[in-house]
Amino acid sequence: MKDAVKNRAEAPQKEGEISAFRATVPLPSVMKHIQTLLVLTVAASAAFAQSHTNPVTLNGEWSSYGIGDPYIMKYRGTYYLYCSTKNRNTGVKCWSTKDFITWSDAITCAEDPVTRTAYAPEVVYWNGTFYMYTSPGGGGHYVLSSDSPTGPFLPVTGNVGRSIDGSVFIDDDGKWYFYRASNNGILGCPMPSPTEFGDEVNLNARMGYGWTEAPCVIKRDGTYYLLYSGNHVLSNGYRVDYGKNTNGAISAYAPRTAQNPILIKTEGSFVGLAHGTAFIGPDLDTYYFTYHNLTGRYPNRNLNFDRIGWNGDKLLLMGPTYWEQQAFQQADRSDFFDRDELGANWLTPNGGNWIIQHRDALLQNAPDAAAEYKALYADPTGENYTAEFTVRGKQPATDAARFGVVFGYSDEAGYGTALLCPSRNALEINFKTDNTWGTPEYYPLPGDCNPNVWHHLRIEKSGATYRFFFDGMLKATAACRPGAGRIGYMTARCHADFGYIAFSNQVNGSGIYDIYKPIPGTVQAVHYNTGGEGAGYHDLTPGNTGGGEVRNDSVDVASCTEGGYAVTDNQAGEWYRYNVNVKSSGLYHLGFRYATGETASRVRIRQGDADLTGTVALPSSGGASRWRTFTIKNLKLSAGFQTIRMEIVNGGLDFYEMEFKEAGTPLVGLTDRFDTAFSEDWNYADGTWNIESGEASLNGYGKRTIGDAGWTDYTVQTDITCLNGYDGGLILRVNNPSQGGAGRDPALGTDYLQAYFIHLLPDGVSLGKHNYSYAPLATATAGKHVPDRKYTLRAVVAGANIKVYVDDMETPKIDYTDPDPIISGKVGLRVRNAHVRFDNFSVTANAGEDTVYNL
Repeated sequence: MKDAVKNRAEAPQKEGEISAFRATVPLPSVMKHIQTLLVLTVAASAAFAQSHTNPVTLNGEWSSYGIGDPYIMKYRGTYYLYCSTKNRNTGVKCWSTKDFITWSDAITCAEDPVTRTAYAPEVVYWNGTFYMYTSPGGGGHYVLSSDSPTGPFLPVTGNVGRSIDGSVFIDDDGKWYFYRASNNGILGCPMPSPTEFGDEVNLNARMGYGWTEAPCVIKRDGTYYLLYSGNHVLSNGYRVDYGKNTNGAISAYAPRTAQNPILIKTEGSFVGLAHGTAFIGPDLDTYYFTYHNLTGRYPNRNLNFDRIGWNGDKLLLMGPTYWEQQAFQQADRSDFFDRDELGANWLTPNGGNWIIQHRDALLQNAPDAAAEYKALYADPTGENYTAEFTVRGKQPATDAARFGVVFGYSDEAGYGTALLCPSRNALEINFKTDNTWGTPEYYPLPGDCNPNVWHHLRIEKSGATYRFFFDGMLKATAACRPGAGRIGYMTARCHADFGYIAFSNQVNGSGIYDIYKPIPGTVQAVHYNTGGEGAGYHDLTPGNTGGGEVRNDSVDVASCTEGGYAVTDNQAGEWYRYNVNVKSSGLYHLGFRYATGETASRVRIRQGDADLTGTVALPSSGGASRWRTFTIKNLKLSAGFQTIRMEIVNGGLDFYEMEFKEAGTPLVGLTDRFDTAFSEDWNYADGTWNIESGEASLNGYGKRTIGDAGWTDYTVQTDITCLNGYDGGLILRVNNPSQGGAGRDPALGTDYLQAYFIHLLPDGVSLGKHNYSYAPLATATAGKHVPDRKYTLRAVVAGANIKVYVDDMETPKIDYTDPDPIISGKVGLRVRNAHVRFDNFSVTANAGEDTVYNL
């Protein structure tokens, strides 16, 4: 609901001003012994208390422009959103929020003349200073700086060039890197300082015809991820791809060809989806991606948010969504100290003088600075959690001064500390067990670290491992000693300030498990609900026999050649439950991805208690390591926040994911003889199509489609005459067709679709697959084909199988089964650098296509 994100408060304008927000008040914890039904009811109430719907509107957006190229940064628990400046206007706008439900009004954070038409401003905080990188009018970059995230930002460099869409990443060792757009793909370089730029290298992240922009780099579990956008901002086919590597921030990235594009929608009113930022949300665990969509005529754009999930090192952008979604998840506990008194939620077991100053920060300034003092959040964390803290030292400080955070506190005899040690310029980590301190370990901080400005600490505790981050940089990993317990702040022989503190009982992406995943969309097998045996799953064998330590329960999980992990060794009687958010009531197709060597495996899909499918027989995939997708057609789903249950009825199988697509309008027989014009049923076209002598003709580049993206199994046929060249023919199961480049050039966009493509060869016929690229699948001899002669080309598509006929309609020239099929899509015609004519085009449904489950 757009009203849910209307602005109700102003953000702090300068460092230290009073915040107009209030910390989130979480729902009380639900006791484990309450019955499952009550747990689900309470969870649903919390989930639906707030929601958001893309696109999101904020107060003070640029008129007739909106929010384009959105960028998010977090500072002291508050998120700041920056966007491009309207053409021929000066100044940069930003907004702030703590929860993505309540937003500030627009704040003008820069007014310097260099910000005229400022493209894609991004802001980085480092050691007390905020640095803004922007390319006004696309004419090269400037660096501006400020002592506040809301400015004023002033230039600290001249024009340093380097095209547009500059982005900065700081690695765990404190080294800086700069990325930017180019005609040859994303380029990256080291940065000796925040205002200096080294030699560039090409990062192997290139889209389509070349121009690639909007780089965004994140690092997770030792893997670097580069998200980038392309085609062109003016095109409906503006989209997002990603690549990854484990070698370094400016090493070559391997594009995820099988997944890309990870964000795209080219038809309808919600199109042109790209250019954004990946960031961790207020639950401290779940990643999100903010991006814009093209609305009306450029440059009008809108703001959007969608979740990112993870399956091992596989990034999953769970969108696009443009219907009501679950609101951003919040931390289990958080405190911004935006009040006068510390209150009953805090404990001070060693005394000290803990006071809140300016309703903005917690100060410990006891006269006896030689002592050690702790302030602890009264509510403890769970066994696995993520916690965030903000700390700032006070001058003067002795060589023995230390300040920072406490975690895993059970009592004075057992807890851990992560403290800044200014005299060593290090992070000191130590554990107290059975009232005995261990040996402290020291981890060096960046050489220019100033302990007397705000710094951000983060702790991730998962299983037997702690990970410690300083200003976003992973600094230490330690074996688990304390588990669940209180968190808080500590001073030792000094005074210090403390700000935003929060914890979430989610870690390593676990927050996504109970999220209502969007349908249409793809649900990972390993993302089954929490709650354990009888609630999220039913497993018949104790322990995880698969060896994949992902969920720490009895479900069998193993690493998978598909990427990430699969649920393995499933047997009859086992089941898994998934929260889903269905766009609208109606029919959906389900692409069920599995592997099995058995011939008698059967599954059932339920929504709530309703049996959607009955028993569905799955053919053997050829073995446990051979994955395939079986399409279960026309499931009748109800709209809204629902629960899907996948049951194994018979046999055994490994299970990877479920892809849901809208079935759309039923397929009826369509024909077009092209007597004098194209039928009105054609719903997409690019290129210069003509009617010549009662035939459809294109000389050059182009494509056109007919039908619905929900069509699955059908027979399509046409007469085809190749006048000059053979690269023209039928396209099947077409999704997301678009044109390429700023001028929407059909030549640049010939491969800009997701579809199968069949065309003649001089002595045969070819089947290939488009995914905003092209990959051949099969070829066959089919006699000699001569120019200016008419041939009849037919394709029969059923499930994952495609049969191709040329003239002889009894014996297929190609009989191909795709192990990773496009499960549905429109039909149409495509020509690339050729002159081809088409006649007597028809498409009809195959027998059984109208089967509907759960009528």
